Amino acid sequence: MPAGRGDICEPCYWTRTCRKRITIGQAGITTKALSEAFGEFGEWMIRTTGPHKAALRINHFFPFFLEIDQAWSRIPTYSELLHHFGAEGLRRVRLPMRWLHEEQGVEPDHQAKRIDSEKRRIQACLSSMPSASLSDQVLKAYWLQLDTRIEAGKTSHTSARLALKAAAALLLATDREGQRLPQQGDVDNYLHAVPGQAASVTGFTNFLNRQHVTTLTPRVDVKRARKRRKETLARTLMTMARCTDQGEAWRERWIVAAMEYFHDTKVTQKMLRQQTVERTTDGIQVVMGGVTYWLPMADADRVQVP
Repeated sequence: MPAGRGDICEPCYWTRTCRKRITIGQAGITTKALSEAFGEFGEWMIRTTGPHKAALRINHFFPFFLEIDQAWSRIPTYSELLHHFGAEGLRRVRLPMRWLHEEQGVEPDHQAKRIDSEKRRIQACLSSMPSASLSDQVLKAYWLQLDTRIEAGKTSHTSARLALKAAAALLLATDREGQRLPQQGDVDNYLHAVPGQAASVTGFTNFLNRQHVTTLTPRVDVKRARKRRKETLARTLMTMARCTDQGEAWRERWIVAAMEYFHDTKVTQKMLRQQTVERTTDGIQVVMGGVTYWLPMADADRVQVP
């Protein structure tokens, strides 16, 4: 036996310690059903994680059961838990949630969880404006329009969040203090920096045109955007060429980036797996739609990115 354990072995010591802590926790739970549930959860932890980990972690989960006891006095449904704790809160108690699912039949609703996460991101976006500023008022008004579209089934929480995020970014790029609304020059400058946001910001400029009698148009300088994209791809290729771990997944990413850089042809890794890809003495050949594309080998000493 380890020193100080007397005549009790290590697993028995931690099992007894865990059960003592379970009993102390049960004394603080008023509802009999929840008190028993906490005890059942503790025994499940001993079996599932081992007595040592169970003893060390059981008190960490006691507040979760105590809050359930105070809020419902019973085992709640998943939707009730999600509404009360939020998706982020439930992520902090993964083990009790696993027990509720496996032992109590509480079925998780992944779509509801995803929507709750989107709502949290939306609230964070709405809070990003200076308080009581003009931008704050405008962004909240825009959100009311998006929320109406969600309720009508015309858009999703994800699409609304992306549109709101683009609107907030444009407002902050226009005036960090939130006292001025975007003008055409502000929209042009914003899209010069992030040309890929043109579609996302269009709904907001249309909203401003209707509500604030502006005449904003999301315009992207195609040549300038293409040049910026080329520069980004060139940096990506040079960084990848210096990578020492060049496995199959790396090779697919290399070909995807190189196809766009050298041939202005966008492909996905999934599409690539359906094409003929061959290694040659001086590079790589990709055959797509009857056309053969040559790419340089992924070698920092040999690849030349103009």
